[in-house]
Amino acid sequence: MMINNETTMNMHFPLHSVFLAIPLEGPAKNAFRELQRRLEQHGDILLFQNHETPHLTLQFWKEVMEIEYFQITTQAKKIADASAPFMLKTQGISMFGSRGEDRILYLDVPFSEELARLKKRCPWTSGEQFAPHVTLARIRHPQKFAVRKKKIMKLIGDAAFEVTVDRLRLYAAVGGANQTMIDEFLF
Repeated sequence: MMINNETTMNMHFPLHSVFLAIPLEGPAKNAFRELQRRLEQHGDILLFQNHETPHLTLQFWKEVMEIEYFQITTQAKKIADASAPFMLKTQGISMFGSRGEDRILYLDVPFSEELARLKKRCPWTSGEQFAPHVTLARIRHPQKFAVRKKKIMKLIGDAAFEVTVDRLRLYAAVGGANQTMIDEFLF
């Protein structure tokens, strides 16, 4: 898929918050939305991931210059061309944070040989260990979350569903909109 003209016109370099990801589409996107719907009553303490762009991030760049952008898209196309579709599973919910407070509520993605091979094709290094997950929400009020945690976890249940992996998407903050799709690479 090529960048659409409207997105191209709004792209100004350097691009910020750029990431290459596996998007959740079809039934996986619907399952993701259903989990968020169950948690709507806790919207005062949770900041939900955009339900239009649920994803598993493979690589993140804080800032990308124009020459880097074209190198990234060239490499992403090579990765997609060398990859075959496969299925992933989400299995359970976890949290991570700092200073003993939960900050992110996310779907666990257990180890998968296919995902490991896909990640290994990515030539970029981030200095951080790859921990595959799908962010469900950011926790705005960790203390209030701690009080409601059991209720929230009960609403979510096991959160297990399958994700079809058959494409990569490149997202960035464009024209003031975060997580704008700027390119797609089909397997």
